[in-house]
Amino acid sequence: MATKAKQQTLSEKLNHIQTNLNAPKNLFNKFGNYKYRNLEGIFEGLKPLLKEMKCTVTVSDEIVCVNEMNYIKATATLANGSDESISVTGWARESVQKKGMDDSQITGSTSSYARKYAMNGLFAIDDTKDADSMDNSNHVTVPNKKSSSKKTDKPLTDSQKANLLSLLEKADKEYATTVKLSLNNGKIHQGNYNDCINAIKSKTK
Repeated sequence: MATKAKQQTLSEKLNHIQTNLNAPKNLFNKFGNYKYRNLEGIFEGLKPLLKEMKCTVTVSDEIVCVNEMNYIKATATLANGSDESISVTGWARESVQKKGMDDSQITGSTSSYARKYAMNGLFAIDDTKDADSMDNSNHVTVPNKKSSSKKTDKPLTDSQKANLLSLLEKADKEYATTVKLSLNNGKIHQGNYNDCINAIKSKTK
C-alpha cells in the first residue's frame, strides 16, 4: 500500500479519499428533526485515509470584513509532504448577536461553520441541511406543536409562501436560511404563519 501511495498523484489520492471517506451523520437536531455530521466527525472519518495515503490536512481561518460585517474565511488544505497541495475555502458570517453567547463564542461557532464548509468542498461532502445543524430554536419563532390543531396545520398557500420568501430577502442571511429550512420541512404552516411573519419583521427592523 505504501508503494501505491507514493506512485499516486495528489489528485489521485484526493479522489481515493473522497470515494472512501465514511463520515456518517451521527448527530441529531431535535429542532429540525434530522441527522447531521459535525467537523469532528469528518476528521474522525478522515484519519485512517490520511494515514493510508500519507497525506495531511490543515484547516486555518481568518476574519474578513465585508460591508462592515465580519466573515470567517476558512481554508482546508490537503498535502502529501511535497510542494504540491490542494486547497478549498469556505465562508460563514458572524451573527450580530446570538442568545447565550459572548463575542468569542460567536466567532468560534462561525469558525466551525466555515471550516466545515471548506472540508465539505475539499472532500466532496454534501451537507445540504447542515447550515442549521446547531439548535436554532432561539432564532426561529415556531409555536410548539401542542398549540396546533389539525385545522391550523394545513400547508401554506402559494401566496403565503411568496410573501414569506419576499420578507426573507431583507433578513439576515443565516436567519433566512434557517427559516427556509423550516419552510421546506413543513414546520411553517397555517397555524404559525403569522407568528413567523412577525418574527421575520422583527429581524429586519
